[in-house]
Amino acid sequence: MDSKHIGAILIISGTVISVAGAFVNNVYLDHILAMHIWRFSNIIMFGWAIGIYKEWWCGGLPSLFLCGMYAFYGITNEIGLGW
Repeated sequence: MDSKHIGAILIISGTVISVAGAFVNNVYLDHILAMHIWRFSNIIMFGWAIGIYKEWWCGGLPSLFLCGMYAFYGITNEIGLGW
């Protein structure tokens, strides 16, 4: 498997897990459960970031997943605050 594919797999899976944690935190207001979910996302995203630093893969399309993730964070954060 090409290293760029590994980077994409890491960021996509990390993003999905992180979004699930944000949903639990911001919509269900269960911060402890969200922290348990984010534990796995943080490890995966850390591995992805190391790969960016080491130039094993580039940002490219995976960076688009980060944009979507932070947009989701902002929207669910507003929902959690009661809009």
